[in-house]
Amino acid sequence: MGNTRRSDYRLSGVRLLQHLNIVLGQEAGYPDTPTWGYAFSYLAALYAKDDIENSFSMKALRHLELQDKTDPNYSWEFVVYALQSAKKFSSVPIPAHLDRCQEKGTRMFNWFLLRRFNKRLCNGYSAIDHFKLRIAVSIYQEKTGLILDELKTRSLQYHAFCLFLLAELIEIAPENAWLKKRFSDGVEYSMRHVLHDGTSLFIGRGQEQIFGYGALIYSFEYCHTKIRPLSEQLIHLVCKRLLSFQREDGSYPLVLRRREPETGNAHFSEDAPGGWYGYNTLYDYQPFLAYCLLKASELR
Repeated sequence: MGNTRRSDYRLSGVRLLQHLNIVLGQEAGYPDTPTWGYAFSYLAALYAKDDIENSFSMKALRHLELQDKTDPNYSWEFVVYALQSAKKFSSVPIPAHLDRCQEKGTRMFNWFLLRRFNKRLCNGYSAIDHFKLRIAVSIYQEKTGLILDELKTRSLQYHAFCLFLLAELIEIAPENAWLKKRFSDGVEYSMRHVLHDGTSLFIGRGQEQIFGYGALIYSFEYCHTKIRPLSEQLIHLVCKRLLSFQREDGSYPLVLRRREPETGNAHFSEDAPGGWYGYNTLYDYQPFLAYCLLKASELR
């Protein structure tokens, strides 16, 4: 069952990248302007190893370079993660103004974890950072295993993304037994919230969005492969639900729902689709989903 899932992840991720390659114009970029989507398109294309038509990664990098980095809302943490992670797969030098550990500074817990991991990638992680990580995790994770993105606010999507980042921190520093325990407790919380049809992200901000499903599937597969065995039946339910929403052209809706499904090129400003927030765009979340699927397919 596990090998079949991994094959399904890879096939889905590659099909999604092929779709993104088609809609990413050489001059115009994506149809709806992303914030960090070009960085993750670059990373996912490289991660696919056979790079879609040998051009997608370079197109994405070129449009990333053209973005306005002076915008105070520029999502540095996501861009730094993608570009520093991409160094494992490409010898193409990152432009100097992008090749450093910069921060936007958003105070949500998932952004805090992202900054800690980026410091690891940039060789700037200190004993103080490690102390802050232990304190913050103890504050933001409840006894149930739920990780809060902000205090007193539950979101299963951002819980899942925090799990994704904890998995990344464990992978880069596997000696941290306490972090494995926190991660395992969080995974167990998510497993308890998988419904009979695979629905998993039905509480809080970002309900049923592909950003959370990509993070959740990778977290489940990472825990199952590297930490402890999980219920393959539950993992399969989540996998089946997500993959069932992939369209013929390889794309995914941003929110998984059967009733009143989104159009293939939905924009928040024009369509205000149900379940979207003002910062949502297909071309941030689809590249992230592709990356998660490809990453999960590699776990052994």
